[in-house]
This record gives sequence, C-alpha cells and structure tokens, in this order.
Amino acid sequence: MKRHAWFPQFAIVVIVVLGIATVLHARVVQDTADAVRDSMRFDVSWIGAHGRIEAAQLEAYLARYAAMGRQADADRAELFYQILLGRLDSWNVGGYKEFLESSPESQQAYEELQRLLVSIEPAMTDLQQASSISTVLDTLEPVGAMIEKIGAEATISAVTKAAAIRQTLTEKQAIQHYLVVAALLSAGIMLIVSAFQNRNLRRAHAEVRRAADTFAYLAHHDPLTGLPNRTAFPDADQPATRDERLTAVVVIDLDGFKLINDTWGHMFGDKLLIAAARRLEDVVSTGSGHVVARLGGDEFAALLHVRDQSKAETMAQRMLEALKRPFDIEGSSVTISATAGIATTANAIQNARELLADADLAQSEAKAHRKGSVAIYDEALRETVERRLKLENDLRCAVGRDEITPHYQIQVDIGTGAVVGVEALARWHHPQLGPISPAEFIPIAEASGQIVDIGKYMIACACRDALRLPPDVQVAVNLSVIQIMQGEVMEATADALMAAGLPPERLKLEVTESVMMADAKQPIAVLSELRYLGVSLALDDFGTGYSSLSYLTKFHWDEIKIDRAFLQNLDTDSVGLSVIEAVLVLARKTGAKVVVEGVETQEQMELLRGTGCDIGQGYFLGKPAPIDLVCAQIREINPSRPARLHHMAQKNRHDRSSR
Repeated sequence: MKRHAWFPQFAIVVIVVLGIATVLHARVVQDTADAVRDSMRFDVSWIGAHGRIEAAQLEAYLARYAAMGRQADADRAELFYQILLGRLDSWNVGGYKEFLESSPESQQAYEELQRLLVSIEPAMTDLQQASSISTVLDTLEPVGAMIEKIGAEATISAVTKAAAIRQTLTEKQAIQHYLVVAALLSAGIMLIVSAFQNRNLRRAHAEVRRAADTFAYLAHHDPLTGLPNRTAFPDADQPATRDERLTAVVVIDLDGFKLINDTWGHMFGDKLLIAAARRLEDVVSTGSGHVVARLGGDEFAALLHVRDQSKAETMAQRMLEALKRPFDIEGSSVTISATAGIATTANAIQNARELLADADLAQSEAKAHRKGSVAIYDEALRETVERRLKLENDLRCAVGRDEITPHYQIQVDIGTGAVVGVEALARWHHPQLGPISPAEFIPIAEASGQIVDIGKYMIACACRDALRLPPDVQVAVNLSVIQIMQGEVMEATADALMAAGLPPERLKLEVTESVMMADAKQPIAVLSELRYLGVSLALDDFGTGYSSLSYLTKFHWDEIKIDRAFLQNLDTDSVGLSVIEAVLVLARKTGAKVVVEGVETQEQMELLRGTGCDIGQGYFLGKPAPIDLVCAQIREINPSRPARLHHMAQKNRHDRSSR
C-alpha cells in the first residue's frame, strides 16, 4: 500500500486549488457586479442631453408669447422654466454630480448656468411686461450652448468610463472563465485520479484477500508437504460412521532422518519428507474421514476412525511398511524406517489434541526401547512420564536441599584383600517419594543437563570425605559425557582439591568409553589437562557394547574397569573369562590396573584371583554406604587383611541370603 501514499497529498493539493479558485471567483463576481452598477450609474449622464431641448422649448414659448401674447404660451414657458430648474437640481446628485466634481470647467459652467436661470426667476413671474420677456430671452441666449457643452463633456466622460467598465467586465469575465475552467479541470483530474485510486484500492483489497487466504492456509498447513500442520490437526476430526466406534491418533517419527539430512543435505531431506507424506496419504486415504498431518521435522500424525484398536494397529503397521519401501530421490535409492505410537478413545468428549499428546508419549517410548515398532498408549505410561517430569523439576533443587548425598563402595585388592579405594556414588532421597534409584534419576539429570551440577557437587564431597580415609585409599568419582564436553570439569576438580586440601593423586576420575565414541579430540584434551593436574584416570564400563581396543591406545589410562556383564555365569561361561584375560594382557602392556565390577560370589573372587586381576568391586565385597560406615568398614578390614577378607566374605554371603 505504500505506492499509493501520494494520494492523500494529491487530494489535499486539489482541494486547496479548488478552494482558491472558489474564493477568487467570488471576488471576481463581486468586482463584476460593481462594474455593472457603475455602468448603470453613468447612464444617468444622458439626462443632460434633455436639458438643451427644455431650454430651447422655454425660448420658443417665450418668443411666441412675446409675438402673439397668448396666455397659454406664457404658461408653457413657465412650465418649461420649472422643468429646466428641476433638471439642474438633478444634475447635482448621483453620477452627474460625480462628473461635475471631476471636471472643474463643467462645474463652473454649471454654477454659471444655475445663476443665470435663478436670475430670471422674477421676470418669469411677470411676463406681461414686454421688457421682462426681452430680458429673459437675452439671458437665456447662452443657456442652450452652455447646456450643450456640459452635456457633451458628460457624454464624453460617460463613454470613456463605460469603455473602461466594459474593459473591466471583459477582463473579469475572462478571469471567471479561467477560474471555472481551472475548477472544472481540477474536479475532472480529481475524478480521474479517484477512479484510478479506487481501481488500485480494489486491486490492493484483492491482494489483501489473497494474502489473507494464503496466510490462513499456511497457518493450518505445512508449506513443504501441503498436509495439515499441528495447529490444524486437532480441528481435523471428522464425524465417525455408525460402524467406527473408536477415534485413534497415530504419531509416526522417521528413524535416522537426521543422518540422511546431514549426509545428503536439507533439499534432499525435504524431497524425502514430501515423498513420505505422499505414501502416508495413500495409506490413510483408504479409510473414510481419515486425516494425515505433518507435526514438524520428521514427525507425522494420522487421525483415524476405526472399529477397534486392532484396526488402528493394522493401519499403523501399513504406514510403517509403506515407509520401509525404498525411496527414489534424485536418482538415489534411500531406505528409512519409522516408529509409531497409538492412542485410541471411544469418548466423544476427548479431542484429538489429547489423543495426540498420548500417542506422542507412546511413540517416544517405542523409539527409546525398540525403533521401527508400534507402541500403544496406556495410563501407566502417562504415570511414568508425570513421574519423570516431577523428578526432573525436583532434581533442580535436590543438591541445594542436601537431598543428594554420596555413598561409597569399597574397592579391594584381589590378591591381598586390602581396601585400596572407594567409588563415590550419588544417592537421592526424595522427601515425598523416598529413595530414587540412580538408574532412574541419573539419565534424567544427563538429559536435562543437571548432571553438571551434580557432578561438581560429587567431586567436592569426594575430596572432602577422602580426608577421613587412610592415606593409601583413593576415592573415585564418575564423570558424565556432558561434563567432559562442556569442559568445566577441570575447574571444578581443581577448586574441589584446593578447597579440601586433598593431594591430587588420591582422586580418581572414571570416564565411560561412550565419551570417546563420537569425537575423541575434545575428551582427550580435557583428560590430558586432568592428568596434568595430577589425578588418576580410569576407563569405566569397558565392554558395554561400544568396546574398541583403540580406546586403550588413544590415551594412557591408570585403570580399566571391566563391566559386570562379563562376570555373570563366569564359572560356566568361558568366553567372559577369556575376555577378562585378554584385557589383562593389554592392560599389562599399557601399565594400567584392571578393576572388575559386579563381584557377587566367592567363586567369582577365586576365578578373578586366578586370572591375576588387580582390584574387585561388588556387593560381595561391600555395599555402597555413607562415609561413616565405610570408614568403619575399612578400619575393620585393613588391619588384618587375610582373616578379615574371609570374615567379610562370610558376612556378605549372609547378607545376600537375607535380601
């Protein structure tokens, strides 16, 4: 609309021009009226011409009276005398007076004429005397010439002024003509421009309507695939038929789409999403009233009306099967899979938005445990999610409220039975829910980023509590991937050691091998700084599914901790024992000690002792406990190690049987 911003200014200019023209036209009309009045006023000057005739009539009747002596001629002479006096009086008013005043010569002649006529008034009252008539005639002799002269000058003056008035009228009429033409032209231009502006406004209104329609469409549709979007999806519900008793929502998420996007580019990924949308439409369109939508990213949803839940599962499986077929994108064959979650209801009050949230939960659960599958929503899943949200929220204040405390599990030298270390393990006692398992709250802390604060707190507690342990006992603390990647662990460790006054060699930091998976450059840089600080470093949970022998050579580890999975059925499974022995050989080459987690039985201890493993850790040797109990346990074991080890084994065996 900016391109028409000139129109208001133009309209103002035209209105001003019309106003000025109107004012000028009114002024010219007034001037014309004045000129007309002037012309009418100067027409009176012609009255002077009749004075000559009246003077001649007066002389003629006087002469006839003198010759014939008839009284009628005397009466007529007296009448014309009075008329002539009245004529002179009329000259002294109005336009004729203005003429006389403007001409000194005519004014003098007028006064002389008036004096002559007044002078014969006595004689005119007594015409019976012959001497009177003669006197009057002698006196009247120059009157005619004088009147004629004054009249001629008056006529010339009137003609001159009339010509000037006509010139003025002509000029004013021309100006009026121009003003009228200007006004008409301005009005015409205004009408033309208004018509043009109205046409532009109609076009602008049409553009606005089209834009509004476009915006309304975009507000409810995905611009890439043309499918309804998340906003429109809850309103896309269609009334079910008599045979369709359930409303179902299926949420579908493509597996591995990010990798395809990163590998082939976003344009390739967009074309894949469009192709996937068309396939989902083909499957969903087979049912009456079904709707498919794109929720965002690589997530789709379908609204179905079905007879029962099994029909919804069948439709979901068909959609997943359709997506599994290879896609031909830009001449390349691409294969993907998808995971689906389903929520159904027979309640007419429950809307699609609620079902969408439930189906999304089911889909997330399926994706977390088994990609490529279909999960059905149930109330237990909602309770799990609500519990997770509560734990995530309460976890933010747990450290500040001293709800999270460190427990320590001893690590025993397998050969001597002496306690050589303890591992700090976080324990959370929720004020309402009671003890929360680390297996539950640690993943939540890692996903929400709160593991950084918890890790910093655990390092500080471990350094402080280590001062209560014997000088030859190390304390170990686990580091998360997030702590390593954010690069704050160096400062946190240095601050904790300085605050507690603990020698760095008494602190051991354990890192899982998953830290080394994606890009080992940053982890190695952080670990190198920690080693420069003087702390010991251990590779934790070795062999948990991502094992690579290259991890043992990329960095010099002080300890390698073998996961507890290799100890299960160790007495009957020779493969697990062979793995432990192989790791021992590699560890000896690199100078690292081998720690085995999950020691549960005396038999496992004997087998590990036979392999030459260095350190054992597990419930058979000691459960995680607060620092006071651990200190007492260490004092009990370390003074007489062999006897105490046998006594400890008997005690833990009894504890396990009572669990």
